[in-house]
Amino acid sequence: MATKNISLESALSGFPDAIQTELRDALLKGGVIPSELAFSWINKLNIDIGALMIKLLPVAKAYARAPISKFYVGAVALGMPPSDSIIGPGNLYLGSNMEFPNESLSLCVHGEQSAVNHALIQGETGLQSLAINAAPCGYCRQFLYEITTAKTLNILLKKDQDQESCSYTEKPLSYYLPDAFEFQNSDQKEKGLMTAESHHLSITNKEALAQAALGGANASYAPYTKDYCGVALMGENNQIYTGRYAENVAYNPSMSPMESALAYMNMNLPAQANLKITAASLVEVSNSISQKDVTEAVLSSVAPSVNLDYILAK
Repeated sequence: MATKNISLESALSGFPDAIQTELRDALLKGGVIPSELAFSWINKLNIDIGALMIKLLPVAKAYARAPISKFYVGAVALGMPPSDSIIGPGNLYLGSNMEFPNESLSLCVHGEQSAVNHALIQGETGLQSLAINAAPCGYCRQFLYEITTAKTLNILLKKDQDQESCSYTEKPLSYYLPDAFEFQNSDQKEKGLMTAESHHLSITNKEALAQAALGGANASYAPYTKDYCGVALMGENNQIYTGRYAENVAYNPSMSPMESALAYMNMNLPAQANLKITAASLVEVSNSISQKDVTEAVLSSVAPSVNLDYILAK
């Protein structure tokens, strides 16, 4: 088990200076590598897109927060093929794991979830492949099976321990999860996680933070419980980070809107920067389940002086 994470500077040192500059700029803009830039890099480095994803894993891992397990995970997701007017293999989205001191271990974000969440919030409707620096756990395999492109999703793992090597193995998700859990009644499932959602919810609160949380609720994925909900966090300089509920047919691998918002915030801040939250809002429909208690629990760990603004939507 890794007990020390790699620094961002050390991770960046594996790239030529010119690419380092472009990569730093992309990280400052939210950790998304545009398709055109990825295309440029694979040509300059004379590697394929899978090797580039493996090479980016230490950069993603530098954002990991694992104070409990000390096991740091980076993940890189490849979005869908670009339109005819855009060159390259697709956009790349970085992700990393997060743990929260003083909270249950079930309240954590896995690296795979973070990368998927990053792509989802940026508007991707599926993924081609996902690179990870450790084989996905059973929890993540079931989570990944929920996305729209699960049947064609490939998992990339680094082949050897040589830090300079970008060699990798590529196997379909079905290799890791040959007999996934599903409802027997397929009507209970919609088109899958990463399908564009719009639930037409409304609230009377017109403040920016509440409206951002409403946007997350309207875009949330909850085909099994219909617990449509979203969280918005305000950071420094009034920057807002929005998360949305991502439900799973097996229930436990579901990603709460608070975890979604924190993961997105983490990947949009400098690596290991303090998560300075000044306000938080949860918008949710009235339902047999609720995200209110778990959202308050996590908020009490990361921002104990902040009270949750809880709003029921129509």
